[in-house]
Amino acid sequence: MSESVTNIAINAVLFTLISVNIAGNSVVCLIIKRNLHMRTLISYLLVNLAIADMIFAIFIAPSVLLRLTSFHPEGVIAAGLCKFVTGGNVGWIGAVSSIFSLIAIAVERYYSVIYPFRWNLTKPKLKVIVLVSWIFSVAFNIPMFLTATFDNKKQFCVWNWPQKWMSKAYSVAWLLVVVLPLIVMAGLYCNVVSTLWFKPLSRQQRGVNRVRKRVTLMVMIVTVIFGICYGFMSVIYVLRKFASYNIGPVLVSVSFVMVLFNSAVNPFVYALLNRQFREKIKEMMSFSKSSRNRVNQTIEIASVA
Repeated sequence: MSESVTNIAINAVLFTLISVNIAGNSVVCLIIKRNLHMRTLISYLLVNLAIADMIFAIFIAPSVLLRLTSFHPEGVIAAGLCKFVTGGNVGWIGAVSSIFSLIAIAVERYYSVIYPFRWNLTKPKLKVIVLVSWIFSVAFNIPMFLTATFDNKKQFCVWNWPQKWMSKAYSVAWLLVVVLPLIVMAGLYCNVVSTLWFKPLSRQQRGVNRVRKRVTLMVMIVTVIFGICYGFMSVIYVLRKFASYNIGPVLVSVSFVMVLFNSAVNPFVYALLNRQFREKIKEMMSFSKSSRNRVNQTIEIASVA
């Protein structure tokens, strides 16, 4: 009974995070699209990050829904659904693209602060970065598409690797895809922080640095949250393959919740640390409220008439 209650609670949290993820990241994309002055190159990287997070949530949602309903179509279409819908493989493409986007943001911050005249992020470079991020993400996740299938006994999607070592190698690859970028980003941000916060500056430079500090602090917090959440998930994934003791389903579910939390929390970080985002969110909320009031007034007038 207690295990059933735990599963229901975890699934409810997952579904809530998925909903918050899609709503919050959609707002980020709308704000940047509707406001020309916010369409900076780093903002486009944030949009790419938001899209990647939404793809993760959208394609993880069927998996969560099936956990709640305990129902999965069988027969010929079951394997295809596991590969492209219910297994969540497409969602993990978004997860890897998120990692790539965070590295690109860290590199942009590093050069804009340390070497502002040596290298600049331009639109052609941005297009290449975004394209490469998605190509790499798809290529990295191809093994999951090839091995995903439906297990009739478990009534759920599983990944049947031809040999046991392949599964272990892929878990290590996932760990490296998370850890190596974190090491690179930590090194880049250490240099950025030492320059922005501890280097003596002239009066003219202080105004520019104030803006740079806000943007850098925002993306650094996003990176730290990513490191904690994805780091925990990757370690659990590796331990499941290599540890002699069994990693329970609750711990696996917690790691899954943390990854979803990471993709859902980014819009709130932007709102807390970026005044422009806060103002635009308030404008959207007030516009939505006034629109609802006009609709209600119209309905009242029509009913009276």
